[in-house]
Amino acid sequence: MNYTLMNVFTRGTDGGNQLAVVEVTAPLSAERMQSIARDFNFSETVFITDHKNLRIFTPKSELPFAGHPTIGAAWWISQQTQQTQFTLSLPLGLVPIRVEQGKVFLTFPGSPKISSYSGDLTGLLSATHVPEAQVQKDFIRLLNVGPEFLVIPLSSQAALRAARPPVGFAEPVKCYFIYQEHATIFHVRMFAPSLSVMEDAATGSAACALAGYCRDVRGIPSGNVTVYQGAEMGRPSEIQVSWEQLIHVGGSVEQWAHGQLAAVKPPKDVLA
Repeated sequence: MNYTLMNVFTRGTDGGNQLAVVEVTAPLSAERMQSIARDFNFSETVFITDHKNLRIFTPKSELPFAGHPTIGAAWWISQQTQQTQFTLSLPLGLVPIRVEQGKVFLTFPGSPKISSYSGDLTGLLSATHVPEAQVQKDFIRLLNVGPEFLVIPLSSQAALRAARPPVGFAEPVKCYFIYQEHATIFHVRMFAPSLSVMEDAATGSAACALAGYCRDVRGIPSGNVTVYQGAEMGRPSEIQVSWEQLIHVGGSVEQWAHGQLAAVKPPKDVLA
């Protein structure tokens, strides 16, 4: 099987979130996909069948949807087929894709599901080193876009920079801290230790959640913003997000390696 390594949501040719794209040309079990994703050890690895069907794995588990693997896979498919508009099939549903001016954009299938957070907020903020005084507590929400994110708005970029992964915190929350610099710029960080992702360089699914949060929690009916992520971990990333009735997320992709996975040898007892 061929694989391609790329950076997704890059800023120019730098940064972005690392991704492995694997072209599946023969039947492949979920267990084997999980093993390959664990070996790559990126935040996600995406498997493509027939230039349209995607399955996405973290080092620990499969996801029904994730943004940067969908964008990276769409870029790869566009390079192979020269298509600029097509639809991908994920466990979450059908995801429309468009490619324009060198960037790839997805349309989120549906609307994020929003709920209140009833967990241990004080314990979580203590674990992440975020002062409670810097948190806009009335606007904290859980948003489910396939994966579920706890959106925590902060009052300063200094508080965002000071945040740390909630290692040892009992709840398996995916913390998405956001700071709005002004109407069209957000700075964000995402921590998900429960998925073996201490910090993510660029989280497209969380950007979909952010659009739903702005529209349905903060009451902003339409918007077009740039989301900056990854600077604190040395991988600056840039995500374009827009929303009205539909949510669109996109950005740039850079390939940096290509290769072939070695064939898996059968166990010794099978050879005997």
